[in-house]
Formats: sequence, structure tokens, C-alpha cells
Amino acid sequence: MKILEKIFGNSTHLDIILLFYGTPGYFTNITKLATTLDKSHVTVRKAVSDLVAADILTELDIGKSRVIRINEKSPYTETLFNFIATVQSVKERRSIEEIIAKRAGSSRSAARATSRTGEV
Repeated sequence: MKILEKIFGNSTHLDIILLFYGTPGYFTNITKLATTLDKSHVTVRKAVSDLVAADILTELDIGKSRVIRINEKSPYTETLFNFIATVQSVKERRSIEEIIAKRAGSSRSAARATSRTGEV
């Protein structure tokens, strides 16, 4: 979501948050997450550690793997996801308003052209 990158900058933290936001129920491990995001393992590990410390993500030990998932019980996650949804709805509303304005402008232009030429 480009507007969030403009607000927060292009960061691995944001990439991870948006991945989990856009994929409900998603879980993964560091290696697969790094591959998915096309980032280094070290960069992703640091961002995941920060997001775990912020109570946005959780890590679970499953066998020899550490699985990462969103912390659905965290009030911070809920607030963050609500914020993302709000930003997204503002952007969508703007897009719809722009489409309506363009169509209205096109309709007026067509009406003026028709009235000038006398065509119906």
C-alpha cells in the first residue's frame, strides 16, 4: 500500500505487517518469510524480533521450527489493522470520488459538444 510507505517509509517492518494484514491466518518461518519478501535473513529476523517485542507478532516452537504468525489477541495488532483498514478505505473512497468526478466531467463535456453540434 503506497500511502503507508509514504507515511512510514519503505521498511521490512511494514512489508511484514502488510503481508500478515493481507493474508488472514498466514503463518511462516523466518527463512520462508525472507524469501517471500526478497530480503536477507538477518534483516527479516531483526524486524520480526521488533514486531514480537511490540506484541504484533508471535513466535511458536513447532518441532525444530519457529513459526511466526500475527498476534490476534494483541490490542496493538487490532489498532494497527484498524488503522490500515481506515487508510485503505480513504484511498478507495478517493478513487471512487475521482472516477465519479471524471465521469461527471466527461458527461458535461459530451453534453456541451452535443448542444453545440445539435446532434442527439
